[in-house]
Amino acid sequence: MVVIVDIADTKRVLVDGMGKFPRVMYPLERLTLTKLKVPVLRGARTGTLTKAAKTYELDKKWVATKVQQKLARFSRRAELNDFERFQVMVARKQRSYALGPITFAAMGGKKPAAKGKAAAKAPAKGGKKK
Repeated sequence: MVVIVDIADTKRVLVDGMGKFPRVMYPLERLTLTKLKVPVLRGARTGTLTKAAKTYELDKKWVATKVQQKLARFSRRAELNDFERFQVMVARKQRSYALGPITFAAMGGKKPAAKGKAAAKAPAKGGKKK
């Protein structure tokens, strides 16, 4: 998590990580923006930014965002061993199988349309024209 401190141009911003991440220019396309906004002046120093983040309770608000939850999910998945990945796969299959009758009823009891290409036409009868 970093805070945008200043805007350099339309593609780059000055960010400060208030800790492990250094204060650097960073391209906007590599950032995922959230609606969290720390009330500080433009170009604030790291110490001022850290104090403002504590009074704003940025850490608590960050944990509640969808972006952080997604990052936590990815890191948790990366830490799984083979057996845990297998358990996730089996649980996902069971959940999908249990949803089958529910989706069938939601579609009005109709079978889904067949997947794949339509049946190929049979070749025409008769021989070659001379």
